[in-house]
Amino acid sequence: MPALARGDAERLLRFVAEAESFGGDHPFAGEFLTQLGRLVSADWVGYADCAGCCDDGPGPHFYRPGDEGVFSGHLDWPKVKPVLDEESPVVQGVFNQRCFDAIKLSDFLSRRELHRTRMYHLILKPCGFEDSLYVRLRISSPRRPKVFLFDRGGRDFSARDSAVLDVLNPYLVQVYRASESRRRLRAALAAHESTRAAVVLLEDDERISFASTTARELLDRYFGGLTVPLPDLLASWLQERRRGTTDEPLRVAAGDRSLVVDVADDALLLEEQLWVPRLTPREREILSLVAEGRTNAEIAERLCVSPGTVRRHLENVFRKLGVHTRTAAASFVRERRLHARGPAADLGS
Repeated sequence: MPALARGDAERLLRFVAEAESFGGDHPFAGEFLTQLGRLVSADWVGYADCAGCCDDGPGPHFYRPGDEGVFSGHLDWPKVKPVLDEESPVVQGVFNQRCFDAIKLSDFLSRRELHRTRMYHLILKPCGFEDSLYVRLRISSPRRPKVFLFDRGGRDFSARDSAVLDVLNPYLVQVYRASESRRRLRAALAAHESTRAAVVLLEDDERISFASTTARELLDRYFGGLTVPLPDLLASWLQERRRGTTDEPLRVAAGDRSLVVDVADDALLLEEQLWVPRLTPREREILSLVAEGRTNAEIAERLCVSPGTVRRHLENVFRKLGVHTRTAAASFVRERRLHARGPAADLGS
């Protein structure tokens, strides 16, 4: 790596000191790219948080203010992307080989060689560009690489330009992670305010980044402890939810209780429920009246049935609950109403 000039070092120090104040809702939006473009001069500056080059992936894309429309109007991305994948050594290095060093087209192709490529005629020439410079953040997230992109006409990018980005890379990672920590904290607080469920926050690669105390206790109870990679059952279910092959929450039974897991954005919501046997509507009705302290005769009069009918229903209820007395049955109802949440609190089947 070439040594940076004193002036470059001073500009880098100022940029690093102020970097977290440049971005808006996302750390690399708007003014951040404007300031970065002053460190590495380019005709077009962008950032992509995506599944692959030029994909409309799951993450955001940003451009330096004023650069948004440079590629619009003449690029057919479904046609262009296979060409980039095949011909661009920069794209291959950054996205396919997961290179984290700043690399530029002019490292691999002379102007004459570049001008013979389809990539040049489809993408660069219509915009007046002659060189591209990419750098991928040193974050191991194969699902969503985070890449800064620079394009320039006229002179090629220099070794100095690559060196600036290589020096900046670890600081850009810090800016990103600090922003993600703040975002996850906001998500955790919002989840706590909107639901009584325990919360687990996930990284981009579906690893656990944070779990509330209650969530840790539930993960220990149902999966044998908290592990940074998700337990296999949770990971498999989450993949199905991400693919849209199921919209059902995950339910894991353990004794007389079960764990219900749902997902909201990058958070898992965990909730423990008491198990309830499948009672008929009449059995649930009679059991609720028993919990109120009603006798068989009072229940029979209330429901306009005979005491013998009430007795037979109660025998079925006792058998399903695994109890032998009215007191035990009433205790089951009170415990269920104390601990259960949501619609299941009324002993529905």
